Amino acid sequence: MIEQTYMDLKDAVKRPLFNSKPINRDNIRFKKLVDSYQRWSEGNDIQEPRTVFEDDIIECLNEFDLDGYRLAEYLKNNKYIDPDSDLVSILDDVFYVKESLKNEVIKQWVKENFLTISDDVIGKKVDAHVGTRKFSGYFITSIDKDNYRVVISASSAVNNGYYVDFENVTFV
Repeated sequence: MIEQTYMDLKDAVKRPLFNSKPINRDNIRFKKLVDSYQRWSEGNDIQEPRTVFEDDIIECLNEFDLDGYRLAEYLKNNKYIDPDSDLVSILDDVFYVKESLKNEVIKQWVKENFLTISDDVIGKKVDAHVGTRKFSGYFITSIDKDNYRVVISASSAVNNGYYVDFENVTFV
């Protein structure tokens, strides 16, 4: 007999973290960045299969400092290329590619876990935390349903503020 298991609804559903192993190589921003890097490399007489350029960019995505100059130095030291200002300019987009890839994963996670935020939370007073920063007595001013997060502000009359993952919000 097969035993059926059910999800305990009291279990916290954990927000996924960035992982470059199962990366979506078809992501539009990723493809554009790899194309630019490949054109730059071929202009400098480096002929390699596309997967080599993709792997180089994936390694850059794993770096802590996503500044174009730092990434160019990383490639210089690990891939033995001779970077220039054009490559630095290309690598400055790595941050945006990583954000795009993370957003894809978050949106998929929200869909798969049927996570929703009710519209009636707007205007509610909350405490929240983002990393080590804590916010007490803030108001939810808007909702980003696709990414399962809210915007909080010290005033309920303002439409801007801080993005906070909804699981880090506690209603007061």
